[in-house]
Amino acid sequence: MEIAILSLLAVAVFILIFSFFQKDPAKDVEKQLENFSISLMQEILKLKKKINVLEEEIMLTDNKKSKKG
Repeated sequence: MEIAILSLLAVAVFILIFSFFQKDPAKDVEKQLENFSISLMQEILKLKKKINVLEEEIMLTDNKKSKKG
């Protein structure tokens, strides 16, 4: 009976130590999500800049048309 308890205790300690060295898959998913989020924010920023440039060009062409007409 003592051998069984000691062996179970040894297995428990081994599993506990092993769990600390095991790689956490949730951290990988979290890192991928963070990178994806950053890339999306960069794309949104680029699109906003392009929209601003297009709006300025439209305003300039409208001003030129209104001065001619």
